[in-house]
Amino acid sequence: METEKEKEKLSLLLVYWIEHNKEHEKDFKRWAEKAKGFGEIGTKVYEAIMEAVEHMEEVNECLFNAFEDIDNKDKNKK
Repeated sequence: METEKEKEKLSLLLVYWIEHNKEHEKDFKRWAEKAKGFGEIGTKVYEAIMEAVEHMEEVNECLFNAFEDIDNKDKNKK
């Protein structure tokens, strides 16, 4: 059934997106630390990037919840 294939694909995509975002988070944090050395503006840049990291973590939480919903519904069918 096409819907089942789509659910399976979405489940895989959700895992991929979460991992992909985590890699971006690492880069963001690394560059935020470097930004601290930019003088006065560096603090603002650091804070802005770290705020983006927080939002990315929230996004990942939402994506993980979606993954769990799909995964749990599939398990309940079996």
